[in-house]
Amino acid sequence: MIDNMVFLAGAYAALAAGLGAGVGRVSPSIGPRLRHAFAGIAPLAAVLGMKLTEADSVTLHGADLAAGGGLVVLGIAASVMAAKALPAARRAAPAEDRLPIG
Repeated sequence: MIDNMVFLAGAYAALAAGLGAGVGRVSPSIGPRLRHAFAGIAPLAAVLGMKLTEADSVTLHGADLAAGGGLVVLGIAASVMAAKALPAARRAAPAEDRLPIG
């Protein structure tokens, strides 16, 4: 099973909150649902990659998969809370309201 779950959960929540806030600031055209889903799921690749590098053959048990699901839920919640705490970036004006170029 995944070891040191408390440290992993804290790091996962911080990474998900940072990803959610960063994506929200860099690309405000991405909707909040997609942004929070990405921020909650993306760090799981790093966690599973870390688990897979431990040995030549690795078996993920049901407890590992359940812990991974819990981390995804924690990551989505952290991303939502970070979005509420930080000011939102301005969205670009619709194409019909922009000034013509040239």
